Amino acid sequence: MARSTTVAIKRKRYSQIMICAVVLRYFLYFYAFISFIFWLLNCFEVDWLYLFNPVFRAPILFVRKILNYYPQGVGVDFSLAIIGCISVVLGFIANCISDAFQQKLYDIEEEEERIIAQRRERNRKVSSLQSKAPEIPYAAQKTTVQENPKLLFLISPQIKKIKRKKDDLELTLKEVQDWKLRINKKLLEQISYSKPIQKGYYRKNLFLLYENFDYVDDFVYYIKPTLATISAEFKKYGVSVNFCSVLSSISNISSTLEKELDIMDIILSLKFFDEIMLTQKFKINYDNKNIQQYILKFKGEYNLSKNLTISNRQPLYMLEEKNRKGDPTK
Repeated sequence: MARSTTVAIKRKRYSQIMICAVVLRYFLYFYAFISFIFWLLNCFEVDWLYLFNPVFRAPILFVRKILNYYPQGVGVDFSLAIIGCISVVLGFIANCISDAFQQKLYDIEEEEERIIAQRRERNRKVSSLQSKAPEIPYAAQKTTVQENPKLLFLISPQIKKIKRKKDDLELTLKEVQDWKLRINKKLLEQISYSKPIQKGYYRKNLFLLYENFDYVDDFVYYIKPTLATISAEFKKYGVSVNFCSVLSSISNISSTLEKELDIMDIILSLKFFDEIMLTQKFKINYDNKNIQQYILKFKGEYNLSKNLTISNRQPLYMLEEKNRKGDPTK
C-alpha cells in the first residue's frame, strides 16, 4: 500500500512539472515570435512601436547588462533579436523537460500495472496452494442454466519487442498501446464475418458479444487459426504477440454485461497465454449442449475479487480440442 501511495505521489508531481513545462514552452516560443516580429518592425523604424516598450524593457535591460551590449549611433539594434534567440533556446529546453517527464509518467503507469499484476499473481499462488482436488463441491451452488444465453468473448494482446540486439530498448507504454490498437483492428477485420451484436473495449481490451451461445463451436474453430495468423504477421514487424482470452455467457445485456466483463478482465490479468479460458457460467451452458466439439479442462480455483482482503474463489476451465494428442476421451 505504501509503495502504491508513493507511486501516486510521483505521478501527481511529474504531471504538474510536465504541465508547467508545456505552458512555459508555448509562452517562450510565442515571446520569441513577437520578439523577431518587433525587431523587424524596429529595423523599418515603425513609429507606433514605442507603445509596446513595456513588454520588452526588462528583457532588453537584462540582455544588455549581461552581454555588455549597448548599440550606439545609427547601427541596427539587435537586442530584440537576441531576446528572440534566447527565448527559442529556453523553449527548446522546456520542451525537452516536458518530454522527459512525459516518459517518466509512462514509466510510472507501467510500474503501477506491474504492482497490480504482482499482487494478483501473489494472490493467485495463495489460492492455488489452498485449492483442493479438481472435484470441487460447486455442484451445491445455486447456479442454473441461463435462459437464452449469449456468448461473450474478451481478449487482450500481450506485446513484446523481439530484440535483435542486446542493447535493444523495450517498448514504451505508448508504443505497446499503439500496437494493441493495430492488432485489435486487424482482428476485427478478420472476424467481421461473425457479425457480433455488440463489440467494443472494456478497460482497453476488446470484447465481442454474440446473440446465440450455440455459435461457440464455430467461433472457436475460426478464432484459433485467426489469432495464430495475426501473431505470425506481426512477428514480421519485430513484435511478439501472445493472446490472453476468456469466454463466458450472459443472459441480460443491460444488467450483467459490465459485471461479467469485470470478472473476465481479472481472469485476463492472470496471464494464461494463448489459451482460451472459461468461466463457470460458460461451463454450465456448454455442458447443456447436445453436441460438444470441445472438452473443458479444469485449470484451478482462483480468487477473482479485486479486493484482496475478500475471497471470491471460482473455478476456471480451459478449452481443448477433443482430438488433442494425449486426450483420454479421444
